Order: sequence, then C-alpha cells, then structure tokens
Amino acid sequence: MATVTERSPLTPSVMLAAASDRTSLTDFGEATFREGLDLLLGEIEQLDLAPEIAAATAQQIGSFLDARLMAVAGWRAHPECLRTPIERPLIIAGLVRSGTTALHQLLSLDPQFQVPEHWLTVAPMPRPRREAWNNVPQYRAIANRMAAYVQAAPEMAEDHMMSAEGAEESLFILAQNFASNMFPSTWDVPHYQLWYEQRDDTDSYAWLADVLRLIGCRDRHRRWLLKNPTDLFSLNEVLNVFPDAMIVQTHRDPVAAIPSIASLIFAARRVFMGEKADPQRVGRREMRFWALALERAEQARARAPGQVFDVEFGEFVTDQLGTVKAIYRHFGLALTPSTEQAMHAWLDAHPRRPHSGNKYLPEFYGLDREEIAGTYACYRARRGYG
Repeated sequence: MATVTERSPLTPSVMLAAASDRTSLTDFGEATFREGLDLLLGEIEQLDLAPEIAAATAQQIGSFLDARLMAVAGWRAHPECLRTPIERPLIIAGLVRSGTTALHQLLSLDPQFQVPEHWLTVAPMPRPRREAWNNVPQYRAIANRMAAYVQAAPEMAEDHMMSAEGAEESLFILAQNFASNMFPSTWDVPHYQLWYEQRDDTDSYAWLADVLRLIGCRDRHRRWLLKNPTDLFSLNEVLNVFPDAMIVQTHRDPVAAIPSIASLIFAARRVFMGEKADPQRVGRREMRFWALALERAEQARARAPGQVFDVEFGEFVTDQLGTVKAIYRHFGLALTPSTEQAMHAWLDAHPRRPHSGNKYLPEFYGLDREEIAGTYACYRARRGYG
C-alpha cells in the first residue's frame, strides 16, 4: 500500500500549492470544498496507483483546482456578474446513453441559447468574442490538449463530440466544488461515493450558477442551455437553485442502457486506474447509482409540475427534429426557420452509427438482463418497458 506523505502529488497541500503555482492565484473561495477534496484524495492514495497513472490523476484533479482559482479571481474582477439573474434555463437530464449528448448539440445551434463551452468550463472567465479566442492563452492550450486527445482516442472523442469550443456538460463546473459523481465514476472510491450520496448538493449548484454568471456576463439576455445526466440524482438541488428551470428528461430502457453506461465508465476508469480498473465493480456501481438517481428524480418531479418534458430515446432517434419541435412547443420557445435549417444540416453531417451488438455484453460487467430489469422494475413499469 502506498504511504501518504507530503511529497505525494496527491496530498491535498501539494495539490493546492501546485494549482497556485500554475495559475499564480491563491484564493480558492469558501473552504467547504476541502471536505470532498480531502476525502477523495485520501481514498485515491489507498489505491496505490502506478506512478504514471497517479500523475495523470493529479493533473485531472488539479485542473478542477485551477478552474476554481480562476472562477474566484473572475468574480473579484467582475463583481457585477454575480448580480445577473439566470431565468428559465433549459436543462437536459437523463440516463447516460439516452440521447442527451446529441440533443444538447442539436439545441446548442439555436442562437437564443448560450452554453458553457468546454474551454470555459476549464478556464472560467467572461466569454470573449469568438474571433478573439485564438488570442487567449487558455483557449490555445486547451485546444491543443483536446487535439492530442482526439488523436489518441478518436472513437471516444467522436462519440462524445468533444472539442475545446463545443458545448460541454455542466458536470465539469460542478466538479470544481469537489462533490460530484464524476469522481466515483472515474476512481473506485466507495467511501467518497457514500459521502456524496448523503449530502445536500445545493452548494454545488450555487457554484455552478455563479460560474455561469461569470462566463455569460457579456451575454446576459441569452437563455442558458445546460446538460448533465447526473442532474437526475440531484434534481431537488437543481430546483433549489434554478426554481423556474425547464427540464428535459430523456429516457431509455435500462436493460439496454446500463451495459452501455458501464462500457463508457470502464473506459474512463482504465485511463485513471490502469489494470486496477475492475469491470464488474464498475457494472455493479453504475446499475445501483442510476437506479437511485431515477427514483430521486421521480420524487423531485412532483414539486415542478409542467416543468419537466419527457423524451423517449427511441422516438428521438426516429425523429430528432420532431422531438425538438415538441420541446419548443411544451415550453413556449420559438424555433426560427434559420435555426431549423441549421439543425437539419447538423443532422445530415452527424448520422447515427449503429453499434455492434457484442460491444456492451452485460456479463463482462458482472450483470445480467434479468437482474437489471428487476433493479429498475418500478421505472420500467412507469415507462412501459418490457
């Protein structure tokens, strides 16, 4: 077992000092984030990761500390941003692998919306004019890093439509508060996961709202479009911070979705845990977590009648534009002819690719179809799956 020392790159004091060295900033904001950070790093230390994987882990977690420093510095430089209201954001939540990414990308083509671009979730600041991005050092560095990642893992990057300038999940901003599903998805940290599941996450969504205010302070009149599957788990907290949110919940039969989710998460685990990544522990964890998330979401929906619009994965795949129009009708949004034309063009350029039926075998992840069906029996009955 690895010995925890002050020289370890994953010791909290070392991580915090390294972030300050990289950014030349020292103010991390409210110290409440330290509970999650310290618990996470302590448990990761016990994994005894190989040196190169520990270094990659330190870089990944360090990027959230860097972003936190930049956000606090941005609020100090632009205090007026924090007075900006966020009204009726459109939020996409749903099981991973239920069409959330494609729907998010499609809706982001509408200029009435603004989105958190990937590079700005990593380096929060007031969004510069698009033509000036190449002059921003943080954008250039992140774009170069993303290009290298796409070259190293083209299939995964293409599946998730990743780019420095593209619309990103709010998960990357929420992780800066160090209470996030991102961490127990990426590393095998059950004690951290239990802590995360038992806490009230309103403070993380308040952090998200303030980072959005900073990024969008020059676009104050444009509506926010957000996407994060884990919002299902924290839908009560979402509504605490965004009480008038318009929520699109995507649905897919978990019997098909859960093995696919496990495949995705296992790929990430292998990057940050190497050979210590266990596909069966991933499968069991994902099956349990998303069942809990769906039941919590069902309970939260009761406080927001009319604010949630349901989208079935199969119907979306069959008629993407029809789904978009139904969302707009439900929430009273205007879909202009030029936006509809842009959406048509995007769909023509991004046809859905069928996946091999052998890619997501549940047995590899310690699961079987009958157990998944039983775990999600209530949800499947509500949705008419079976």
